[in-house]
Amino acid sequence: MRKTIRVGVILLVLGLILTMFGIANNGIQSVYWDQGFHVVHHKTKHYHVSQIKDITIATANNVIIKQGTTTNVTVTAARTLPTITTDNGHVIVTSTSHNTKTVGFMFDNVGQFADTTTITVPKGTTVNRITAKTSQSGNITLQNITANHLQNLSTDSNVSLTDVKINRSLTLTGDNLRLTRTSAPSLQIDGDPDVNITDSRFTTNASKIVTDEGDIHLNNNRFKALKITTSDGDITLNNNHITENLAATTSDGDIHSTVSRTTGVRASTGDGDLHIFDHTQSDGSGYQVNQAAAVQYRLTTADGDITVTSN
Repeated sequence: MRKTIRVGVILLVLGLILTMFGIANNGIQSVYWDQGFHVVHHKTKHYHVSQIKDITIATANNVIIKQGTTTNVTVTAARTLPTITTDNGHVIVTSTSHNTKTVGFMFDNVGQFADTTTITVPKGTTVNRITAKTSQSGNITLQNITANHLQNLSTDSNVSLTDVKINRSLTLTGDNLRLTRTSAPSLQIDGDPDVNITDSRFTTNASKIVTDEGDIHLNNNRFKALKITTSDGDITLNNNHITENLAATTSDGDIHSTVSRTTGVRASTGDGDLHIFDHTQSDGSGYQVNQAAAVQYRLTTADGDITVTSN
């Protein structure tokens, strides 16, 4: 028995040594089946374009559009590179999703292994139009970009905008929307996303956020007027500046808001508790305060609590 244990320990140590040696020599790789087994090798290709006026994306790849020092497009993919076409400053990125299965120690198309197209626009450039087609299934990231139009028609993508300025009304949909320091005349969101917006401005026209099941978090933003509707989600409103009025409605969820103590608030719940500044009541009811205030919040939930505190 002791001899067997010694042999087992020796084999275990030897296995660990060989495993570490294999890792150090790039031995852990994924493989996929496509009329035979193939090792996943990431390929990269650079496209140097003279100018970028418009961008259209319809790809399974993640897409990053960001500010840089030169105008170029870089694509990285594990299997098939997307197709890049240019026409008088119009960059078009297309690809189709693959159905082959990957096995091995690495996850395909995740994190640093994700198929990614990076479009770099020089500082000071205003892109006329950025369009994500309905076939865009990869995530969309915009960083330090100014554009006249941004139209996102994809319902399967995560969309992230950071330090982005859009000169026309901004229309978004998707699976998960995150906006940070983003500005546009107004904002229109529709579909079924979770929505997170921070330090952003939409102050020229009224905005609307509609989501079927997503949660909505708005922090330190400026809106002219805003209407929020979610069928099954919580709404969180912290320190937002509203010029005219805000209406927030959820069929099944809680509403939490932090506003100035002088803000007008009308809150009602069909089945829940109200905590409006210093006022508390329960078992489904309505309450209104500061009726003559210039800025009014109308908060409604059919099944949930409403809490309003002063900032």
